[in-house]
Amino acid sequence: MKHDPERSAAAYLGGLLKGARRRMFERHMVDCEDCWHEVDLGRKGRSVAESGRELAPQALRERVRLAVETVNPGRRRPRWILGAGVLMVLFIGIATLWLTEREPREIDAALAAFRAQPIAAPAEPQLPDRLGQLKLVRAGRADVEGFEAIAHVYADSSDDIVVVFVADEQWPVARGAHHDNAGETWMAEKDDLVLICIDEPAPSLVVGDDRHDVELAAYSLRP
Repeated sequence: MKHDPERSAAAYLGGLLKGARRRMFERHMVDCEDCWHEVDLGRKGRSVAESGRELAPQALRERVRLAVETVNPGRRRPRWILGAGVLMVLFIGIATLWLTEREPREIDAALAAFRAQPIAAPAEPQLPDRLGQLKLVRAGRADVEGFEAIAHVYADSSDDIVVVFVADEQWPVARGAHHDNAGETWMAEKDDLVLICIDEPAPSLVVGDDRHDVELAAYSLRP
């Protein structure tokens, strides 16, 4: 039987072989080491790819897919080398891109603290009683993944909440953040929340669900 193991295995795994042709290939595969190897390798590669799909966000999955598709195999190499190369691209691509796409832990912790109000452990406020039309309601300590911050809870006339986290060290930049022209502040949107970070007069992360209130608080703090 003349055949191309790679093409036959791809057709089999892709569901292109139907009925009698599929059964014929399955009987052939039992006695053909090359076809058996290609099908086994393809199944393992699919398993790796599917596990990556479950872990990685859509944008990251697309970047990995493009990376695999644009690999230039050059001259023909042994099938096991090509298969191992695809698996290596998947492992390295998913691991590297997934790490670079992850949100900094401090940002995730600050968002979680905002959603888990009220803030416990009272603390001495470090900010004014008012930021524009926003009134300081309370202040408390927040452990934000590695360094402490004072969380200042402000409210507007409609009881919309804005929290200003003041820390002793600079905040990491949120994924997808946009910097201002001077590079002194950045803004990001996460789900239904708006974040603005400023470094002066103290490293502060402003979080809220109303963009106007977040901008008002952030720019009232700037010197």
